[in-house]
Amino acid sequence: MNKVFEFLKKDFSNTYRDIVLEHKAVNKVITFCDNKNQYLLFTGMFSEVNGGKGIYGELEAYFVNFLADKYKATAFARASAYVLEDQTSFIGLDIKSIDNDIWSQQNIFHTDNESKVTDVEKKYTNSSDKNVICPAVNAYFEKIPFPEDTQKFLNELYEQVKPSLQVIQLKN
Repeated sequence: MNKVFEFLKKDFSNTYRDIVLEHKAVNKVITFCDNKNQYLLFTGMFSEVNGGKGIYGELEAYFVNFLADKYKATAFARASAYVLEDQTSFIGLDIKSIDNDIWSQQNIFHTDNESKVTDVEKKYTNSSDKNVICPAVNAYFEKIPFPEDTQKFLNELYEQVKPSLQVIQLKN
């Protein structure tokens, strides 16, 4: 397993937990690393730059693969909220490396009467090194030969979200 994958597996769930508690909300985030930096991309702004639509499914897979190529990323992580039939709320965290290593975990979170997050359990309730929570993650790191119009769309989308991309230097 590469060290970036291990970093995301070990540190990102705690970092994301802190972000959720600070903002009292679970915002979907995609993060990725090359060998020098971690990049955080909160996906809430996509509805502003993508004609009122968020980023999900095929577009998410395309954009992640676009970013993987652009930044020579070696691992990605994705976190977002899920609610089970019994109304249990959890953060689903999926991590995938360029070497096809996978890690997924679920951390239960609790909200108050105003739906603000009050706690995220530090221990995960379920985990897997074989199955992802979000099926779009399976398509991360696929070499996709984008048609010219798709490549143009992804370039334009990237230019719009680039100012929101947070860069954190990795510690050696």
